[in-house]
Amino acid sequence: MRAHRRLVNRPTSRPAALRLLVAATATLLASACTTVKVDMPPLAVQVPGQFDSVDPATAQATDDVAHWWKQLDDPVLSGYIEEGLRQNVDVRIALARIKEARAFHGMAESAYYPTVELAAGAGRSRESGAMPTGLGNTGIPGWPGNIPIPLPGNVTPSLPQNVSMPQGNTHAYGLAATWEVDIFGARHADAEMVHQLILGAHEQQHGAQLMVAADIATRYFEARGVEKRLRLVDRAIYVAERGVKYARGRFQSGQTEAADVARAEMHLRDAQSKVEPLKALLASHLRRIAVLMGQPPQSLTELPPLPPGAQRPPSLPKVLPGDVLARRPDVRGVERKVRSQAAKLGSARAELFPKFYIGLGASAGRAHPDDIEGYNFGTQSLGVGLRLPIFTAGRIRANIAANEAQLEGVALEYEKTVLGALEDVENAYTAHRAFTSRVAYLTQTADLAHQFARERMAHFGAGQALLQAALEAQADALKREDEALLAEIELNTHTVLLYKALGGGWSPDPTPKSQPDSEPIPVAQWLPTE
Repeated sequence: MRAHRRLVNRPTSRPAALRLLVAATATLLASACTTVKVDMPPLAVQVPGQFDSVDPATAQATDDVAHWWKQLDDPVLSGYIEEGLRQNVDVRIALARIKEARAFHGMAESAYYPTVELAAGAGRSRESGAMPTGLGNTGIPGWPGNIPIPLPGNVTPSLPQNVSMPQGNTHAYGLAATWEVDIFGARHADAEMVHQLILGAHEQQHGAQLMVAADIATRYFEARGVEKRLRLVDRAIYVAERGVKYARGRFQSGQTEAADVARAEMHLRDAQSKVEPLKALLASHLRRIAVLMGQPPQSLTELPPLPPGAQRPPSLPKVLPGDVLARRPDVRGVERKVRSQAAKLGSARAELFPKFYIGLGASAGRAHPDDIEGYNFGTQSLGVGLRLPIFTAGRIRANIAANEAQLEGVALEYEKTVLGALEDVENAYTAHRAFTSRVAYLTQTADLAHQFARERMAHFGAGQALLQAALEAQADALKREDEALLAEIELNTHTVLLYKALGGGWSPDPTPKSQPDSEPIPVAQWLPTE
């Protein structure tokens, strides 16, 4: 019986491998001081010290800008908004985007660490004719593909170089590990880019919450206003019906003409024509509120009664422009976009420099020739390598130029967003002040009209005037009250727009990172320098 043989193929001797590993480590440590740096573009926008449209007499300092609706003491509105913040589809979509961004962040951070792969295989070989000198480079029959390692040479398990096996079975298994040492910060820049995208996704969530709260509040105020207007229309119809009866009675007694009856009926039809459109408008607002809360539109058919003392006007916030920019999700989101693009530019610049790799490989197996006794075999490999772009026809530098232009573009987008945010707040304060004045004047006008109608009715009771004049005065007073009510609805809408322009106040959510992100980190601190 032929003696058992164990053949071990060692492409690199242990002393040579050790010297190679030490030399590679020294090279990597020596080059670790070389980094690629990308400075943040200037994001300085001239911001005024205060808003010109803020009236110090009415504005009050408040910290709870994010939950301004709680100042109204309206549990119905608060319940709707809280439900919308939880169940609104847009908010849930934004949360899904955050989960997606976090998953990509995990993928980007995985490049920090070595990649380890395990492979195993078995097969049977049969050779016809003359055997080659060695089978070491042919691999093992049935081996499930090579393990790709960007190193000089191949560490995939293979048969020994000096063995011929015309026919027989083999089985083997192997383990390979490779690690790209991120000397120039390309992989860290990729991870930072995705990290900033995560923060940007959080700002999208905050923007969705802000939109949902503002839209629900706007629709709610409009629906409450429509309810009040319907009650006014009922009163107007009652007054118009009295006018028709009075005109018909006078016509039948020969005290007036048919034209007076027609005019009275015209006023009645005009009042009645407003009922159905207002009901349709109310139903539209209720359906929209239901959808904003993530519910079917048919689920909300009426509003609960207002509790006593609810819907008091919220205090007008007094904020500084810098506070607004710190609160606005769109401004913070564009800032994250700038930082993400700066990190992407750093990764593009790092492509100009070499990439360093360390690889380890080991395999073992057993061959079972049909005509001899089986034997074991194994290989171990250790190597370092690098990849350096020599000629890419300008692709890398063109990619760098494109990313530089994109960074310049998003920096200008940030400036545009800041200026637009400041404009929104100024316009909201101006409109709020204008409609506050309008509501005051129209309310006084409606009060005077009702006072005039009461005096007319008193004259009729004293026999000094006709009922027709008193009824017309009442109808005019209701019309004035309706105008004041419309102005009040517009004022409430512009109040919501003001708080929306202020940006809420949701704080940035924590995200996984090696260092806290409580304050913006200048890109120059975390990106490598060229």
